[in-house]
Amino acid sequence: MTNQINKELFGKTSKGEDVYKFTLTNKTKASVGILNFGCVLYEINLPDKDGNIVDVNLGFDNVKDYEGNNNYFGALCGRVANRIGNAKFTLDGNTYELSKNDPFGGHMRVWDYEIEENRLILSYTDPDGSEGLPGDVVTKVTYTFDDDGTLTMDYKSTTNKPTVVDMGSHFMVNLAGHGKGAIRDHVITINADKYLEMGDDFLPTGKFVNVDDDKVMDFRKPKTLEGDVLENLTGKTAFHHAYVFNEDKSNNSEKIFMARVDHPESKRFMEVYSTNKTVFAYSNHYMDVIMKDIPCKDGIVYQKYAAIEFMPMGYPNSINQENFPQSVLRPGEEYHQTAWYKFGVGE
Repeated sequence: MTNQINKELFGKTSKGEDVYKFTLTNKTKASVGILNFGCVLYEINLPDKDGNIVDVNLGFDNVKDYEGNNNYFGALCGRVANRIGNAKFTLDGNTYELSKNDPFGGHMRVWDYEIEENRLILSYTDPDGSEGLPGDVVTKVTYTFDDDGTLTMDYKSTTNKPTVVDMGSHFMVNLAGHGKGAIRDHVITINADKYLEMGDDFLPTGKFVNVDDDKVMDFRKPKTLEGDVLENLTGKTAFHHAYVFNEDKSNNSEKIFMARVDHPESKRFMEVYSTNKTVFAYSNHYMDVIMKDIPCKDGIVYQKYAAIEFMPMGYPNSINQENFPQSVLRPGEEYHQTAWYKFGVGE
C-alpha cells in the first residue's frame, strides 16, 4: 500500500485561499500529485522500462493557470461530467435552467482535506442553486495509490433535494511524457462493443452503435494510433466518444475493465477500471484551438492530440434522454462510483 502522503503549499487562489499539493508515493517511487483545488490530478510520475521517471500527466505549473483552466486539465468534473443539452432539464415536474459551463461544478473550488494513513479525502458541499442545479450536494472523493501502481478514486455524494450527479476525473496522459507531442505512438484497447452516437453538438443522439458495424471504432483488440487513425475515427474529431459497458438502468457495483493505453517504446501502460456505465474517450482534437499558444506545465505548448483521456462516467446528458440509465440522486440515496487506474511497465 501507499507508504507516504506528503503535503506542501502549491499556491493561493485569486481570493487568497491556500491550495495544497498532496503527493502519494509507492514503493516503486512512482507518485501522483493531487491538488485540493478542483481535485486536480496535477502529476503522475512513472518509471519506464529502464527506471527513468517522467510526469505523464498534462497540466499547468500554478494556481492562476488552473483558475483559467479552459481544457479542464486534471479536474474533477461534477456535479455533472460532460454536457447537459441546452443547459436545461426537467426533474419531477420542475424545470431547471443551468449555467452554460462545460462541465459543471467542483473544478473551480477549494476542497477540504483529510489524510487518514494512506488515504487522501477531499470534500466539498455544493450549495442548492449552484449553477442552477437543485439541492445541497455533499461530496467526498477518496484517493489511494497502491504499490502495484493502482490509483483509486472513490466518489460519494448525498443530497437534500432531487438532483443529478455524475462525476469523473478529466486527466489526460501521454505515456511518453506530458510534453512529448502527439500520441500516435500509443496503442489503445477499449473493452466495449458499443458506443453512443454523437450529434454535431457532441451530445448523444440516443442511438447505440455496435463497433461490428463501424470498424474504425472497434478497439476491442489493441490498435496503434499511427498514421491517420485518429483523423479517420467516426465524427472526424478523433476520440470524442462514450463507449458503453452497461445498458442496465439499475445501479452497478461491479468492477469493469474498460480500457488500456500502451506506449511501446517506454513500456509504460495505463489500465482503466470502473463501476460506472460508460467511459468517455477523448484525444484532444481541439487542443490547439482551446489552448492556442498558451504555455502549460514546464512552459510547454501542448499540440493537437497531445494526450488521451478515458473518463468513466454515466451516460452523457442522460437527464434529457429517457432511454438512458439516469444519474438522478434523491434524498436518502448515495451516489457511489469508483474508478481504478493501474499504471505499470509491460514486458
